[in-house]
Amino acid sequence: MPDNEPGSFELRALVAQARLAVAACDASGSLVMFSPALERIFGWSFTELTESQLFDAIPLLTADGKTPLPPEDRPLTRARHGEVVSDAVVAADTADGRRIHLRCNAAPLRDEGGTNRGAVLWVQNITLETAGRVEQEELRHRLIDTVNHEFRTPLTKLMGHLEILDDSSDELPVDAQWSVGVAQEAATELSDLVLRVSGLADLGSHAKLNLTDCNLAGLLRDVAHQFAPVLAARAVGLDADLSDRVTATLDPGEITQAVVELLANAGQFAPPGSRVRLGLQVTPPSLEVSVIDQGCGIPARDRDRLLQPFERGSHPGQKTNSKGLGLAIAQTIAAAHGGTLTMRDNDPTGLVVTLSLPQEGRPW
Repeated sequence: MPDNEPGSFELRALVAQARLAVAACDASGSLVMFSPALERIFGWSFTELTESQLFDAIPLLTADGKTPLPPEDRPLTRARHGEVVSDAVVAADTADGRRIHLRCNAAPLRDEGGTNRGAVLWVQNITLETAGRVEQEELRHRLIDTVNHEFRTPLTKLMGHLEILDDSSDELPVDAQWSVGVAQEAATELSDLVLRVSGLADLGSHAKLNLTDCNLAGLLRDVAHQFAPVLAARAVGLDADLSDRVTATLDPGEITQAVVELLANAGQFAPPGSRVRLGLQVTPPSLEVSVIDQGCGIPARDRDRLLQPFERGSHPGQKTNSKGLGLAIAQTIAAAHGGTLTMRDNDPTGLVVTLSLPQEGRPW
């Protein structure tokens, strides 16, 4: 806002007094405000620059702190073009070499006639919050790696020697035979715990994507062709209701994994002689992959719970050795793509699980 416009001095004073980290630009992209709080965050003093010149001086990165943020994805630029931006996280390097992370909200500024006059940006410094989260994530990974790798060798030795003792149990006193049995049960429980931790490590890996443009319909046809024999072994048929070609930006390997998990879940509860249907619908701006079965379904009260790791259903058909990770894996993959995983009742019986994906790739 130029200083000669009514209220400009008062507005600048209010922003400074409230310690708000705010920037604003006009419709051409020239900066008209860069609050003192924002200057302190970046270690940079406001001068009359264009938006492009500012971000040439202070390059922005994506939330990972590594990838350059494309100019069209800058929150202020997006808002200047008419978009309302909510909670976009970016990173940047300050003049003194610090890496900072910022949560940004931005909105277009329009006059009474609806004409775009520029945009305003609100910034929150979340560097400490991000550093704490990264540290916690690193600790979690170290713990998982320790349990996953360091426990396996001694556990394998323990179970091996218990098997030797069990094979010779007839030569042991009765109380010793009982102790061996109890030790075997405990070792089996410990082995199950290690498998669960291993599954948790695998779950985290599904959030790391390699996005590419591909034919989603063709990918699903391949999955259906490969998985049909698995269902056939349970006397369950598979129908694939797919278009010829639907192009999408996604990670083919992870989407394949998600659909396999959903088909496996459907096949586990589908009664012999029934059919599972794999479908794909284009409902802009989303693509909806659906897996429909005729099994017992999942009560609405249990659905959110079963999307969490290691949660198992209470149906008698649930495998006792199931890790309870299938739906959680599919949910993780959906969220990583910027999509969702939802469940609803099938009519007259069964479950419809829908994997919704953004048609143009992740929206951030």
